[in-house]
Amino acid sequence: MPATITSVATQQIVALNDAEASENRIHRDDIALKYGFSGALVSGVNIFGYLCQPLVRVYGAQWLNRGVLDVLFLKPAYQDDLLTIETENVGADAGERRHQTSAVNAEGVQIAKLDSALPAELPPIHELAHAVGEPAPTERQEIAWNLIDIDRPAPVYIWNPSEQDNMERVNAQRDHTSLYFGGNGLIHPYYLLDACNKALMRMFILPAWIHTGSRIILRKALHAGQAIEIRTVPIEKWERKGHQFIKLYIAMWSDDEVAVEVEHSAIFRIAA
Repeated sequence: MPATITSVATQQIVALNDAEASENRIHRDDIALKYGFSGALVSGVNIFGYLCQPLVRVYGAQWLNRGVLDVLFLKPAYQDDLLTIETENVGADAGERRHQTSAVNAEGVQIAKLDSALPAELPPIHELAHAVGEPAPTERQEIAWNLIDIDRPAPVYIWNPSEQDNMERVNAQRDHTSLYFGGNGLIHPYYLLDACNKALMRMFILPAWIHTGSRIILRKALHAGQAIEIRTVPIEKWERKGHQFIKLYIAMWSDDEVAVEVEHSAIFRIAA
């Protein structure tokens, strides 16, 4: 008899802009207004955390230990927006745990979507996971098209997420799932993707930029208190509708294994 496909409950959450003090000024009203937005943008990593919450409640640590996630940010979210997080089963095989999760605002507009799956086999580890960059000889420069050197790895960074750091993100998410708590708690998905934002910001000064989407391969869950080696390589840059985009490949290593791989995309220069 085939396994029962799991149903994931709908939930609502009020969006929180906890990035006003960020170096990325798109999270401030004055700068966001100049680019034609209604106000400061809630970060994509925060929205990603909201999308993950109902799935982690159903599947627990299993959901963070193995899987493929594709998140795409479609429209901006603003402080105090009431978001409805809806999940649809999209796979006939319950063993593959395929879902599409959407964040919809009070006007009924889909602002983000997350496709998640547990495939029979994970994709092979990308060869760039082994790329190691030379130590940076100079301070960061403001990002520019000609400074983005495709396939040139950035210096390796050792990330040491503490329990306190993790709990700051958990509290911002208003997430009470117990597996994130304690000195060995799992790193919250919000914090995991925020580390990818930081990987970009270590490479360049970015006055105002927008995270547009990420593809994430989870090979094993990461814990607070671990030393995690982050390797970053720019793999693509392009222009569309006046915007300039960058895509990074990021590998997170733990205990000499690749734990997480991410392709992380952003608009680094927003059209006037």
